[in-house]
Amino acid sequence: MPKKKCALRKGETKWPILEESVANWVLENRQNGLIVKRNSVRLFALKWSKKNANESKNFKATFSWCSRFMACNNLVLREKTEVSQMLPKDVDNKLISFQKYVIGSRKQKKYLVSYIGNMDETPVMFDMIGNKTIDMKGTKTIRIKTTGHEKSHFTVVLSCLRDSTKLKPMVIFKRKTVPKSNFLKGVFIHVHEKG
Repeated sequence: MPKKKCALRKGETKWPILEESVANWVLENRQNGLIVKRNSVRLFALKWSKKNANESKNFKATFSWCSRFMACNNLVLREKTEVSQMLPKDVDNKLISFQKYVIGSRKQKKYLVSYIGNMDETPVMFDMIGNKTIDMKGTKTIRIKTTGHEKSHFTVVLSCLRDSTKLKPMVIFKRKTVPKSNFLKGVFIHVHEKG
């Protein structure tokens, strides 16, 4: 390769002992199934450099250092994949029949259009784990350790009417009794055995 060509030039690292200990820390955490993010790598490197000042003079855990470190150690930022839900094939027919049902029931019961609303139920997990972690390039499965409560959740119900009136939010817990906690004023708290 000619001297003036700069492609694929990788010099030696300035802090080889620091980078080796950081790489070992990343691999150890990933083997234990823990999430490793860029900021946690930078924080660990800073803490290590403060403890071992002789091995890491003038070290600053910058974002670009982290990118170069990950490239040199064959580490990449991985994301867990999710399968999205497909719409049914006859979605147009179902939509038209639902509109006819709403129009017919409105004419039959004679209520105002402003009373028609939209309601959305969203499950919220108690144990919110991240989607991204640093791992070795080419790894097939990304295992992430959790507390075991990732399936326990509560349901938040938000709704608004056609005249843009927002109704008070409702929280539904999957249990028999109401939890003993101070909740925000204006939030309806309900419990249900099946969530």
